[in-house]
Amino acid sequence: MAQQASYEMNKNPRGFCVIVNNVDFQNKDLNRPGADIDERSLQLLFKTLLFEVIIRRDLTKHELEKVAQDFGEANHEAYNAFVFIVMSHGGDRDCILGVDGRETTVKNLMSEFRENKCPSLKHKPKVFIIQTCRGFQGDADDSMPSSANDISLQVVTTSSREQKSSQPCGTAFSTDSTLPRSVFPPEADFVLAFATAPGYVSYRHPDHGARFIQVRNCQN
Repeated sequence: MAQQASYEMNKNPRGFCVIVNNVDFQNKDLNRPGADIDERSLQLLFKTLLFEVIIRRDLTKHELEKVAQDFGEANHEAYNAFVFIVMSHGGDRDCILGVDGRETTVKNLMSEFRENKCPSLKHKPKVFIIQTCRGFQGDADDSMPSSANDISLQVVTTSSREQKSSQPCGTAFSTDSTLPRSVFPPEADFVLAFATAPGYVSYRHPDHGARFIQVRNCQN
């Protein structure tokens, strides 16, 4: 069978776009002001792209994994693609924080959509967009968090340069990430987009949303 040059995008709707937005955490110091703006922008964008948008807010670790499991078990035969967007705190080894302070990983979420678990998405694009930090490093002139390795404190760092306007989007974990090296599923057709490089924070403006999710004028 010859490899296809492009994916078909001829269904209406194209598929599900699941947006998980963790805004209000049990530890109120971790709340994510500005994330509601990102949610609205993404919802408008993917509705314009003819996806059926489903929004889930403020999920615990278990609830986030259950959403992935449920959509992995769904029948996608009538659709062209699947999009999974997660906005939360994150850190080392591409962990994602639930609102209960417990971690899952991008790898765990992706695994629910492998061919053996989700055959109806075989040869169809499975797009994961992850708006989280992936460590605690900032820009070259940013200050480093004082408790970078203390996960129990769940410290949210603030850039010294932008402390009045932007907040890093993640908790303070160590800097390394294994995802680019070893945890991709063997199947093709996965597309991953991260807000930042491994080891680095991602910034969110409390009035304008995250830098990564700058969906402006998407009706054009």
